[in-house]
Amino acid sequence: MDDETRRKRIEKLIRALGDMQVSVVWNATRELASHGSAASIALPALNDVLHSRDAGSRLWARYAIARITDDLPAHMPYFLDALGEKNTLFPGMAAAVLTAFGADASEAVPLLIKELNEADPAYRWEAAGALAAIGAGAYEAVPVLIRTLSDSDEKVRWYAAWALGQIGPSASTAVPQLMEALEDADEDVRGYAARALGLIGGDSVEVAMTALKAMASDDNENLRYAASEALLRLERGRKTAAG
Repeated sequence: MDDETRRKRIEKLIRALGDMQVSVVWNATRELASHGSAASIALPALNDVLHSRDAGSRLWARYAIARITDDLPAHMPYFLDALGEKNTLFPGMAAAVLTAFGADASEAVPLLIKELNEADPAYRWEAAGALAAIGAGAYEAVPVLIRTLSDSDEKVRWYAAWALGQIGPSASTAVPQLMEALEDADEDVRGYAARALGLIGGDSVEVAMTALKAMASDDNENLRYAASEALLRLERGRKTAAG
């Protein structure tokens, strides 16, 4: 995108911040955030949104400001407080914002672990998604994520498997439960469990090789791909370890 096209787009997004539909405002803030410092001309309008009656608009505006100014530490306390807000935000919205910060949101791990115990599954899967985005820095969540692999909601289970895979080798204690997840009733859970085993790697995953090889011949194309990808990662890991 050339500078002139970007400028016109940002100006259009700034106008969208005044829309009556909150979903339009949320989308505008997120896109402004993606432009980084180039969207600094939007900061006055975003500061106005911080006074909106809609809590979601305030949250996403804060996210955009943090991205545009590249100063997450100054705003992190606000996002941590938002994780505890259960009355005005859509379930899981605060965790979804933290997901967008990736590894930079590691300070939120203890609170995200608590979110995994919420009654509404939307909180649980968004929390697991945020932990996945944080990656290796979320290693202290491994015990709770292992338990979450048995969640009653299939979406929560596959997010948990995804998170364990993104945490990587530090999640090796989850290998037995991930092997059980290879037999889950939901194919997405099975696929993410296979991918997680490949990402965790190491000797602890050797016990899963037979199951992964069997999945690599499954009738389901997505499962075949997930298992084959995991096996390839494990083989590469072996070669690297062997020097």
